[in-house]
Amino acid sequence: MTAVLITGTPGTGKTTASKITAKILNCPLVVVNDLVNNKNLYDGYDPEKGYKVVDLEALSIIIETKLKDLNAEHLLIEGHLSHTFKNEDLVDTVIVLRTRPEILRKRLNKRGWSDSKVHENLEAEALDICTFEAVETHGDKVNELDTSDIDVDEVANILVEIIEGKKYFPPGNINFLEDLYG
Repeated sequence: MTAVLITGTPGTGKTTASKITAKILNCPLVVVNDLVNNKNLYDGYDPEKGYKVVDLEALSIIIETKLKDLNAEHLLIEGHLSHTFKNEDLVDTVIVLRTRPEILRKRLNKRGWSDSKVHENLEAEALDICTFEAVETHGDKVNELDTSDIDVDEVANILVEIIEGKKYFPPGNINFLEDLYG
């Protein structure tokens, strides 16, 4: 069993595309946010930014246990913190989903997020934070996919092709800095 980490800034389509991909591949899916909430894997709450402070070590231990307990070829692990899982022996592929800031802003505003939280996430997307962190930890296992102009079914089909080793989207080819600050 190997782990496929699907990460990216909130609002890039990770959850929806991962659910479809898991069905296509008939493999288990771990949604990091659900795991954090169900297992209380957080050390506190930041009211100013509106998010939980996740215990990344505890999260990694639970993910590693799930990988060892399940009997499947792949385990999809979806969430904007999934790339923090560092057991390289178990990680096969990392896929960072990216979306242009103007699209991302609309999605995050629909969630009713505060302006400061939306802006923080737009900056994270423009600065490639998830990609940078994923490459720093997982190197050449990282793919970076721009989901801005493709529908969720096409995203899922591309994810399947990446997981099956048929396609590779090297990181570093997407630049949204001008979209946000241009």
